[in-house]
Amino acid sequence: MAVKRLLLPPEPPEVEWGVEGLFPRGYVSLVFAHQGQGKTRLVSFLAVQAARPEGRGLFAKRRVRHGRVVILDADDPGGLGYALWINRFLKAYEDADRGLVDLRSVEGGLTPEDVAALEAELKEDPPAFLVLDAFSSAFLGVDVVKPHLVHAPMRALTALAHSLNTTLILLDHVGKLAPGQSVAQKGALGSVVKLASPRAAFALERMPPREVEGRDVVKLTCVKQSYAPLPPPIGLELVWLQEEEGCYFKPYPLPEGQSLEEKAEAVILLVLQEAGEEGIPRKELLEEAVRRANVSERTAKAALSALRGRGAVEVVELPGRGAPRVYRLANCVVSFAQNRENAVQDEADFGQSRLPKMDGGTKNAVQDRADFGQSDEEGQKFSETPLAENPGLAENPPSPEGGIEEEWIWL
Repeated sequence: MAVKRLLLPPEPPEVEWGVEGLFPRGYVSLVFAHQGQGKTRLVSFLAVQAARPEGRGLFAKRRVRHGRVVILDADDPGGLGYALWINRFLKAYEDADRGLVDLRSVEGGLTPEDVAALEAELKEDPPAFLVLDAFSSAFLGVDVVKPHLVHAPMRALTALAHSLNTTLILLDHVGKLAPGQSVAQKGALGSVVKLASPRAAFALERMPPREVEGRDVVKLTCVKQSYAPLPPPIGLELVWLQEEEGCYFKPYPLPEGQSLEEKAEAVILLVLQEAGEEGIPRKELLEEAVRRANVSERTAKAALSALRGRGAVEVVELPGRGAPRVYRLANCVVSFAQNRENAVQDEADFGQSRLPKMDGGTKNAVQDRADFGQSDEEGQKFSETPLAENPGLAENPPSPEGGIEEEWIWL
C-alpha cells in the first residue's frame, strides 16, 4: 500500500539545515539563473565553506554544515569551471580540507538506474551536500515544459535527498524574460512543477555594475522557503586577493530600490515634463512608459491611474475635430488661444516629434525623480569587511600563499 501512517510528534520537530535558514537538510533546494550569472562560483564558495573546520564555514553570515560535498557536473564533463573556482576560494581559506570536495562529471545524462546506484554508493557515507548541475543536462530525455515528465525526476531527487539525509542543491537555467520581468518572477526553465518538490528555491542574478559602484555583486532572492521565514534578498560581493590568485565572497548591502510601478510613475512624470503644456495622448504616453521603464503595459496603466488619483496628472480636452484628449502635469495652465495654436501647429507638423527639448535644469530636476539604477528589492545592511562574515579569518586571514542523448522514461 502506498499510504502509510506517520506519527505526529508532541512538539514541533527541529529542522536541520545545510545552510542555516536557507538550504534545509534532507530535501531539494533549487537555484536558478541565466547562464553566466554565477551559479558555479556560488556553489564552489559554498563547497569550500563546508570543507572548513566545524563551526568555521559561513555563507552570507549563516552557518554552513561541515562535511563532504559531492558535485555532479552535467553541464561540463571536464568540470573546468568548478576546478578553477574551488581552487581560487581555497587560496583564501587555507583551513579548508580540499579532500572533502568530491567533483564528478555526468556524461550522457542520468537514468533511474544511475540515481539508484548513486544512492547505494553514498548511503554508507552520506555527504553534507549533494549538488547537481544542472537539471536540463542531467535529464536529457525529459521535456522540461511537460509537467508529467518533469515530475518523475524531481521526485527521484527528493527521495534521494531524504534517503541520504543530505542537502541536495539542484541548479537550473531560466528562459527568456518578458519586459519588466525579473529572474525571480520568471522562475526555472520549463514547468512550474520544478518548484513543487523543493523545499527552498532561489533566483540568482548579477547586479548591474552601475547600481553597486562597479563591484562584482550577485543577488540571491529566495522565492520559496517552507521551513523558515522568507529571508530578504542576499547580496554577495566577489573580492579578489591582492595577487588575484584567490578570492572570496563577502556580504554586500543591496541598494534600496523602486518597485516596477514606481519606476513607471517616474517615467510618466518625466515624459509629461518633456511634453510640456502641449501634453501627450494616452497611447503615446503608455508606449513611452513601457519602453523607458522596461515594464508591462499593465504596470504602466496602473502607474498612470495612481498618478491621476493623487492629482499629479490631468486630462485636457483640446479644441478641434473629435475633441482630442491629452495628458499633462497638473496645474499646467494654458490659454484657450494657445491650445488652438498648438492644435493647428500639430496638424502642420504631422509626423514630427511632439516632445520639445528641455533646458538642463528642468531635465535634471525631473530626472532626479526617475532613479532607475535602483534594485527592486530591499537588501540587508551588512558589514563591509570579510572578517564580519567569517570571524575565523581573524585567526587565519585569506592568504595568497597558500555523449549520446537517449530518451529515458521515468516510472
